[in-house]
Amino acid sequence: MKGHSGFSLIEIVIAAAIVLILAGVLIPQLSTYFDQQRITDTATALAAVRDGITDKTNGYYAKVTINPGSVSQLSNRPTALNAAVDDNSCGAQVTAAQQTNWDNNAPFVQFLIPRSGLPTAIGTAEDTLNRVPSSATVGVTRVVFKTVDQADITALDVEVDGGDGAATGAIQWTTIPLVLYYVIPINNKC
Repeated sequence: MKGHSGFSLIEIVIAAAIVLILAGVLIPQLSTYFDQQRITDTATALAAVRDGITDKTNGYYAKVTINPGSVSQLSNRPTALNAAVDDNSCGAQVTAAQQTNWDNNAPFVQFLIPRSGLPTAIGTAEDTLNRVPSSATVGVTRVVFKTVDQADITALDVEVDGGDGAATGAIQWTTIPLVLYYVIPINNKC
């Protein structure tokens, strides 16, 4: 009698069915995990930006003595006396002394932020920070995302603010047009 080698058609069909069932169970779970990880990674990056600006000991304001006009200034040296390139949060020029302060204390985040904007897992935020009001009064500075998905905004709101909605907390947005704002409270200094 000849020995049996290989798999029968029934064994192959059963193995394929098991693989399909497992894939049907695991793929949605993996997708959910990866979506949540994108939101968590974005929340972490935004918190690092917030701390890089506002930390009372080692933040941008504490060391440079101004609030930044762009998010890239946390990792890129601002150009002194050239508001067309770099400015403070009120739109005034960075002075040579403030540039020296930056040189002696930077960077203020542990990752590179290109001058083209802050790349995150849910999209790229604009480089320019949006101060409200735009004068030297207590207010907020906002990291602005103009190309982001509503589902990502909602998930980020739940992650960061517990899902408190569009008008309150660190995660705020408008719907027409769809714009996400990461809101950072700042002092009354430019």
